[in-house]
Amino acid sequence: MTELPREGAGRPLYESAPKIQLAVPATPYLWGAVLSYPLAYLYVKEILFARRFAGWGLPVFTVLFVAGVEAMARALHRRAAAETPLWAGCWLVLAGAMAFWGEQPVLGGWQPLVWHIFAVWFVLARCGMLAQGYSGSLCFLDGLTGFVVLPFGNFFRRVGTVWAGVRSVGQQRRKLRGTAVGAVTVLVTLLLCAMAWNLLAAADPHFAALGRAWNDWLALLLNSEKLVSYIVYFLLSLPVGAWLYGLVAGSLRRENPPCPADRFYAGLEPFRLLPRVTAIAAVGALCAIYTLFFGLQAAEWLAAAPLGLTAPAASDFAVDGFWELLRILLLDFCVLAAVRFLGRRPLPKTLAALFCLYGIAFALLAGAKLAVYIHLFGYTPRRVVAGWFLGVLAVWAVLLLVRVFRSIPAARMGLAVLAVTFVLLSCVDMKSRIVRANLDRYDAGVDADLDLDVLQDCGLNYWTRGREQADVVTYTRWLLDAGWFENRSIRDLQELYDVDGPGLGETRRVKLDGDWLLTMTFDDRWCCTGASLTQTENRV
Repeated sequence: MTELPREGAGRPLYESAPKIQLAVPATPYLWGAVLSYPLAYLYVKEILFARRFAGWGLPVFTVLFVAGVEAMARALHRRAAAETPLWAGCWLVLAGAMAFWGEQPVLGGWQPLVWHIFAVWFVLARCGMLAQGYSGSLCFLDGLTGFVVLPFGNFFRRVGTVWAGVRSVGQQRRKLRGTAVGAVTVLVTLLLCAMAWNLLAAADPHFAALGRAWNDWLALLLNSEKLVSYIVYFLLSLPVGAWLYGLVAGSLRRENPPCPADRFYAGLEPFRLLPRVTAIAAVGALCAIYTLFFGLQAAEWLAAAPLGLTAPAASDFAVDGFWELLRILLLDFCVLAAVRFLGRRPLPKTLAALFCLYGIAFALLAGAKLAVYIHLFGYTPRRVVAGWFLGVLAVWAVLLLVRVFRSIPAARMGLAVLAVTFVLLSCVDMKSRIVRANLDRYDAGVDADLDLDVLQDCGLNYWTRGREQADVVTYTRWLLDAGWFENRSIRDLQELYDVDGPGLGETRRVKLDGDWLLTMTFDDRWCCTGASLTQTENRV
């Protein structure tokens, strides 16, 4: 006799399995996916192509992106890292500085890169995806996570999110019925309006002419190059938006970073093959070489002190070895990083402190060389940036020295110093200050002539466009006040201005921008005898 199943007994799998429902994305993810389309379009059109990381699009995109990430993170109750305001503030201020001042000389190629780095670090900090919970010595791992793992690992998540949202809306009968009614209404209205338009066009020729104007405008719009450019911008924005959404949504969907610090250090254990004896011998040998170097430097200066420092000696001191000292500092940091990540045991405190002290000594010596160099030859964009970077390296050396005796987050503090000082340097009108300083030296008779390469690097050249033309007008006015144009050959002027060569008369006019005109007169030797700056509307 077959036994009947008792009440409450387990049911077959096909009966007990729950119904599979369509996975509807959470509202923050869906809104983030939808809003990423116009945000990516703004990035491609206004920032990447039209403005080239300058103009109003840069701060607008930054503000909208920060607000969007903050809204999604709050809606999903994600806790932010303590340094989130640091990265958000640096990103916002850098965007405003680039929009207001433009790209700085020498830093021009770095500012867009740092702008993107700040964006990624802000997302990682706000979503709790930093490997150590903060930005520290594993910043390279955070960069790999933020630029590659998260965005490309979730590259197609936006398409799935939008498609799931559309299907969920389509399965709701009321919304589907309302959508159908709206579509039918629009279709019927368009058909009735088309019939009425044709009848009225047959009754009145003026109304028919209005219809032809509308048709011509529509045909012009569809065949115009502007429409094609909009389509190209939209197509290019699709992978950009997918990358952005993959970064944000991929970070918010995870509870922990892809590779947290403890897992990284556990995986690094098999590679800690550097014996302590080797590390001590290598660092000790470097300290011995550094001792010999500073000993010879001190002997040379003690021998030359009674004779005084002549101008050629000062020039040789300033020029020789500055960049080599910077490279020595970088080499020291690389050695300490190798001991930190690959060494079996840390260095003895005495040896580590001595090594850090030599790093500070090299920074001070390089700073003295740079100060003498600027005193003798003036400011250039490259020297200013070198001085900033040298100052950052000096701070890092001091932090490492303190770290030897006291447990402080030296890497975290060093990265903060690097980021904040870079933003502050971007907020300074470096170009105008350098040109003004060189003109003051020329006007005071310190320099016999101006370095035209420095003026060109600061924006005084004939290929400037847009907002930089206002700087050309300002610099030209300063040159006129300093009397630089007097007896200046036309070859020198052609390096800075679009001046025609001989054969077209003795007067040359150069249009600096839409309002100002530079007029120059030349003698038979093609040397400038007079120059004036006038507004174009006032010239005769």
